[in-house]
Amino acid sequence: MVAKFAGIGETLEKRSDNAITAVTGYFLLASGTILLTSNGTNHATMWPADALILALLLKNDRASWPAVLMAGWMANLLANAVTRDWAPGLIVYGGINMGQTLLAAMLICRTGRCDNLLADIGTVLRFVLYAGVIAPLLGALTGTLATALIFGEPVLSSFVRWYISNALGFLILTPFLMALFDGSYVRCFKERTPASRLEVIGLHALHIALTGTVFAQNVVPMLFLPVSTALILAFRLGRLGVIVGTLAIAIIGAAATYMGHGPVSLVRGGVEVQEFVFQFYIAVVLATTLPVAATVSSRAEALKNLAEREEALRLMMAHSPDGILSFDATGVCRWADGPLAAYLGVDAGAMIGKPLDALALRAPGLASRIIERKDALSDTPTIFEFSPVLRPHLTLEASLAAPQQNGSAVGTVVTLRDVTKRKAKEVAMRSKVHGDDLTGLLNRAGFRKKLRTALLDEGRPATLALVDVDCFRSINETYGHGVGDTVLAEIAKRLQAATRADDIVARMGGDEFAILLRCDLETAMRVCQRMVEAVRETSVVNDGVVSVLASISCGIAAYGGNMDRDDVFDAADAALQEAKRRGRGGVRVAA
Repeated sequence: MVAKFAGIGETLEKRSDNAITAVTGYFLLASGTILLTSNGTNHATMWPADALILALLLKNDRASWPAVLMAGWMANLLANAVTRDWAPGLIVYGGINMGQTLLAAMLICRTGRCDNLLADIGTVLRFVLYAGVIAPLLGALTGTLATALIFGEPVLSSFVRWYISNALGFLILTPFLMALFDGSYVRCFKERTPASRLEVIGLHALHIALTGTVFAQNVVPMLFLPVSTALILAFRLGRLGVIVGTLAIAIIGAAATYMGHGPVSLVRGGVEVQEFVFQFYIAVVLATTLPVAATVSSRAEALKNLAEREEALRLMMAHSPDGILSFDATGVCRWADGPLAAYLGVDAGAMIGKPLDALALRAPGLASRIIERKDALSDTPTIFEFSPVLRPHLTLEASLAAPQQNGSAVGTVVTLRDVTKRKAKEVAMRSKVHGDDLTGLLNRAGFRKKLRTALLDEGRPATLALVDVDCFRSINETYGHGVGDTVLAEIAKRLQAATRADDIVARMGGDEFAILLRCDLETAMRVCQRMVEAVRETSVVNDGVVSVLASISCGIAAYGGNMDRDDVFDAADAALQEAKRRGRGGVRVAA
């Protein structure tokens, strides 16, 4: 609750400050302008006071607008009452001025940016249209009617004077005041280096001195010179430089013209014509410099954003596990970042400017894929895994994408990620799925998969052996399942020890084992006889308390070209059953 009341108090204080600024600033600007550029009955040459109200409206939320508009109306009435002959109709002036200002603010805020009126060309055009054309045009129509009724001024000249003076006031002073209110000038000056600050001061001093020199004489009409320095300000300093530069031209030129000095005084036709010429000149200056300032500022902002993004990308890459390589259409590396030294054995900076040959020495498979991918127009990236030459213990995942421009590939972007741990987990998972927890051998599913692959290799002989532990049920019943599990684990070890490196041993379930022997039937018989002897010759369990002897029966069948996997299993199983019928503890060959 306390915070809520504090927020309300802060809002009221802000609105009060805005109202005080509006009253004070408007009165001073309006009074000074009327005294310097009006005869007391006609409109001023340039009307900057409404620009103050417009700037306050654009920088504040709409809830603050009524207080600002009311303060501006009061200041307008006070300024007119002090500087002109009093007439009740002066009340109307304030209403017209506030009405056109409110219209300009509503149009600008409805269709474009309010915080930066010179952000880009589109924003400038909207600002010029609403604040420089539509709002002052409607104000001029009603203001001319009021002036004709109150002071009897001619309609045409009054209309032109009102329109131009209000339009120039809006266009020149509004951006300046908004930048002043939001601290842009101070912030911009502080952010510059000492050398850049000297440049800012020097360029503005040059512009003011040149403008003062041009308007201090009425011999040579060199009105183009201030425009030239204003353009220099636009190119070097952007929108803030143009705002100050144009304002300097307006103030110096208006003061000189009012006192009868400067090139504009050479124009024949009297003071009123000279004022119109000066207004037209300021309009030309604005039309010349504002688009340039908007373009320069938008590009500067874009470059700043790009630099910020590049720095953010650099920081992300510095802490990212991914490595990135970018190759142009000719195969030259244009950009590299990330832990490439840990992945490929070469620093990222050393890869920049190098051709694909440099990558081929460290990752030949990756280089060949890049060559294949460089002309591809598919949006789908190519993803594959490889091990680099200098880091063979690593498994890297490469993602290749081809950026496109005008419908053609312009290079290849490669993203590298270390997936060594993930691959190890996948292998472990596959091993767990196809492995037997008790013995560590393959299980039924794993063995059948291996057998399917082996039988496709017709160039090598294959023999299947099926093994049963004799009288295993009685072992479980006599000694318990714990001892039974120990028996199975020990028999699995002896079966593996009796076979060769390329033979495959698996536990099919219970007390059943299967062995794929990559040899002919005669050799397989000798291997199986060795397995039978290895189990029978010593106790499979002997812990000092329990001693268990065991034996195994084995049936073998050779794989023939006209057999499938089920056929060879059936033949080996038939041989196993025959071995059991003949007394167990032996080897039988399928008929």
